[in-house]
Amino acid sequence: MRATMAKGRGPSTRLLAALLVTLAAAVVAVPARAATDEGWTVDSFAAQYVVHADGVLGVVETIDVDFGSQRKHGIFRRIPVRYRYDDTHDRVYRVTVHTVTGASGAPWPYATSTEGPDLVIKIGDPDRTVSGKQTYRIVYDVAGALNAFADHDELYWNVNGEWPASTVAATARVQVERGAVTRVACYEGPAGSTEACTSTIANGAGEMRSTRPLAPGEQMTVVAAFPRSAAGEARPILETRARDVTEWWDLTPATVGASLLVVLVGLALILRLWLRSGRDPRGPETIVPEYEPPDKLRPAEVGLLVDESADTRDLTATIVQLAVRGYLRIEEVVGGGLFGGHDWTLARLRPADDSLALYERRLFEGLFASGDEVRLSDLKGTFHAVLHHAERDLYEASVASGWFPRDPERVRWAWAGVAVGVVAIGAGVAALLGMWLGAGLVGIAVALVGLVLLALVRAMPRRSAKGRDLLWHIRGFRRYMETAETDRQRFAERENIFAAYLPYAIVFGLVSKWAAAFKDIDVQRATTGWYAGANIASVAAFSSGLSGFSGSLGTALSSTPSSSGMSGFGGGAGGGGGGGGGGSW
Repeated sequence: MRATMAKGRGPSTRLLAALLVTLAAAVVAVPARAATDEGWTVDSFAAQYVVHADGVLGVVETIDVDFGSQRKHGIFRRIPVRYRYDDTHDRVYRVTVHTVTGASGAPWPYATSTEGPDLVIKIGDPDRTVSGKQTYRIVYDVAGALNAFADHDELYWNVNGEWPASTVAATARVQVERGAVTRVACYEGPAGSTEACTSTIANGAGEMRSTRPLAPGEQMTVVAAFPRSAAGEARPILETRARDVTEWWDLTPATVGASLLVVLVGLALILRLWLRSGRDPRGPETIVPEYEPPDKLRPAEVGLLVDESADTRDLTATIVQLAVRGYLRIEEVVGGGLFGGHDWTLARLRPADDSLALYERRLFEGLFASGDEVRLSDLKGTFHAVLHHAERDLYEASVASGWFPRDPERVRWAWAGVAVGVVAIGAGVAALLGMWLGAGLVGIAVALVGLVLLALVRAMPRRSAKGRDLLWHIRGFRRYMETAETDRQRFAERENIFAAYLPYAIVFGLVSKWAAAFKDIDVQRATTGWYAGANIASVAAFSSGLSGFSGSLGTALSSTPSSSGMSGFGGGAGGGGGGGGGGSW
């Protein structure tokens, strides 16, 4: 039966078995040869260690290499100087490099740098290459290299580390300046290997030698024990480790409690600041309808007092009022523009005079800077600066009139700066406390307070007592305009106020309601001289047209100029912004 089974194994079976054996051998061999082989060799890596009486380890490494026909500047020697010790500490080795010389004793040029946890000694001349056999003798000291135990001290040291080249032979000698080595061990191979190399004690010194050539990535590690009295106090040097960002956010009673306290105190401070700096003086409690704007305030002034902001809608209403007051005429051009198929022409009827406020004069003269007639579509992207200056004029006039103790816009910007500063401080506190104490949550609480303040910036300007009283009267005037539709007949008899108060309806957002109160008036007669359009046969049609004009006017006035950058179409590689580049040494 056995003979029959053996006879039945054909060539394909034997080939499959051979492939499996080869694959298994390759898998086993991979860890030992994972490092890239650059094609040159380390003929000898010989290290001598002297344990001094003060615990400092003196090191002399003699590295003989053969670059063959390859041209190289030199070698790198990478020495780990920082290891994780426990959850909060790193063990550090303090390395002092003394000399780097060649076989003849002549110095090699070198430079040291830190790359992550490693000290890197870069040896060679950047302006010169070498080939063939070269020798590098590195002399340095290491503090903190020894380990202490109850009955002995010891050196547990990786001799050569991982190299991208085969090492023909590695040797090490450990001696103690004051005493003798009592026990030794040696390991060779890839990281984690327990393969033994040769280790003996001769004349009180440990002698270690690799038993075979070491492949790229393989290394030799030695252990030498000696009496505790030989090297003073052999204790490691520990440094508190900066936490990883994922470890900044410890949720402990202390961090959560401190964060909640910061939020509560921060919100209390914001409330106190608002009560002292942002809350208006107390005023009347009951709103009573009023039948005209208080103190003959103009629409933009009313809008500013309502929301403490000079915005585009307020100045749009100003332009409509300038038309109602006879300074200009608005004429609809059907199918002639960019705004929903419509455009409008603004025509100057008379020059500016002393009855115009500064912000009104600026708007008026800005509209007709190029002539007595302008298309609304032509203002798009060109009027932004004029609008900004007019808004500034309005803010300054409001302070001069005593409605606000300080410029509302500048108050908002100041508090926005404070809020952004608090957020930035919070980010810094989060990084600092998180890195060292794991209490980054406290910094997040600080940043959260800054974000709350940023969200409340619009509430920080305050009106004066005078401004507060005017606001109450304005609310009464708004109440009157809101309820106008319910008493349509009485308003129909006063069609002269339809146009006069229309700009205020724009500010309040009540154009439709205001127009509905005058449903039966002759809208053509009411708008004669200042508005002309194709669809003003009824108040409803006029209201729709005026709303379209107001929206288009606001868009045109506030539009900023288009980009002045060069287009990428028609350009080529290397054009535009950004880029830069890089290279190799």
